[in-house]
Amino acid sequence: MKKQLTLQSPAKVNYTLDILSRREDGYHNLSSIVQVVSLSDRITLLRREGPGTSLECDDPSIPSDSSNLAARAAETVLQFAGCREGVHIRLEKRIPAQAGLGGGSSNAAAVIRGLNRLFELHMSLAEMTTLAAKIGSDCALFMTGGTVAMRGRGEVVTPLQDGPRLWFVIVKPEANISTARAYAALDALPNRVSARSTRSLQEILAKGDVERLTARFTNDFEQVVFPEHLSIALLHDEFLMARARNARLCGSGSAVFGVCYSEAEAKEVARIMRLKYRDVFVCRSLTREESLNGWEEGASE
Repeated sequence: MKKQLTLQSPAKVNYTLDILSRREDGYHNLSSIVQVVSLSDRITLLRREGPGTSLECDDPSIPSDSSNLAARAAETVLQFAGCREGVHIRLEKRIPAQAGLGGGSSNAAAVIRGLNRLFELHMSLAEMTTLAAKIGSDCALFMTGGTVAMRGRGEVVTPLQDGPRLWFVIVKPEANISTARAYAALDALPNRVSARSTRSLQEILAKGDVERLTARFTNDFEQVVFPEHLSIALLHDEFLMARARNARLCGSGSAVFGVCYSEAEAKEVARIMRLKYRDVFVCRSLTREESLNGWEEGASE
């Protein structure tokens, strides 16, 4: 019987992010193509004899109570499965918080997958995805991994063929963005029009044209984030001056990612960005197999 399990919990970037109509439940309908990337947190799950969930994190700014999505995911799984044992979660953070990279949602998805293995629950992917969707809007995409289309409020996920290998340089500036405020600012724009790029980009993705693909990345949140946070708009421009192939806001921000075609290109762009910015990360796109299977580090008896 396994006593502990360690997994990687990867981040994501949005190739497109179309924010559509506001729903009656207060959420927004969206349409997005999302890519899971190799920038990741490390999660260790340890069985404990008594019931309950506990969490420790090497970043003191991250909450360790049930407001943490990883802890909430563990509680949900253990309750769903009727487990009498509990789990302790050790979370080593590398994905910056409040960046639009989906770190919390990814942590929750990793905990669900990990507990399924650790406690031998034999949950199907559909069952795990349903649980993930209850935790947070982005959680379900990490259950699929690789390149996905995301719709609804984020819970409707369609796996796509793996996109071309791309490299990314991600910069997290000092500014933080409130997602709720970003949505409110979009709603307040008169005659707002979404880029509605997801469908056309999905067609380009199917053809494998990497240059057309990277040229068509869009993010509707840039309409409000860039005018309100000039430092983030400047960061976007600095990526282009550093000769990134394109640059886009990560989710609702505040991080921005630059796109490169090779590791060498990415390292050179990162070198330039580090002249001004502290939190600079180099990573690459992950295939679906890498996202879901290639990142488990091991278990011990």
